Amino acid sequence: MIRDTSAVALAEHRSSGALQEQERAIVSFLARRCERDWTRSEIAAATGLRLSSICGRVNGLIASQALEELPRRRCRETGRSAHPIRIAAMQAELPLEAA
Repeated sequence: MIRDTSAVALAEHRSSGALQEQERAIVSFLARRCERDWTRSEIAAATGLRLSSICGRVNGLIASQALEELPRRRCRETGRSAHPIRIAAMQAELPLEAA
């Protein structure tokens, strides 16, 4: 169950456009670095976005099939086993929007 304060914060975040902005930043980052896959911690370290922001946005992008999750491997940032992600195959074929 989501606490009232969390629900309010999420609603404010959505209305501010920050969710879409963070999603675009993640997709753009991955599209420009598609030579390999990335864990959530690696994306956070490379972009400067908070890990909690990355996790939520990535999960939504996986659900919408913009990103795909791969089998576990060792994370270069944490050294722990993690599921890396990459741009979904269909998305990788689309041209990038101008940033």
